[in-house]
Amino acid sequence: MANFKNGVVRDGSSTGYGRVLGNIKNGVIRKSSSSSLGTGSVLGNVKNGVIRKSSSSSLGTGSVLGNVKNGVVKKSSSSSLGTGSTIGKVKDFSMKGGEYMDEASAVACYHFLIKNIF
Repeated sequence: MANFKNGVVRDGSSTGYGRVLGNIKNGVIRKSSSSSLGTGSVLGNVKNGVIRKSSSSSLGTGSVLGNVKNGVVKKSSSSSLGTGSTIGKVKDFSMKGGEYMDEASAVACYHFLIKNIF
């Protein structure tokens, strides 16, 4: 089971322990084996509830994959919140410690670092 603590996502049952999968800093999700925030290869970003796939660390750039609004996760190529086909609720894509993140960031980390959902 994945867990989240202080911006770092790990594969382990206890919060803050386990193999590092990646990190999120300022809305940018990176794959990394280091627990240092902001290091690793950029996978995507989150801005205003919209999740994008991108190799750039600039927020709001890249291909839109989906969005999160009112606890509902939608697959969409539009940057308009609430549009697209529903693929589940935020709680369906959770990780231990993820309740400390905003909903879109939690879903984005799940998608990029744990299992592709879009």
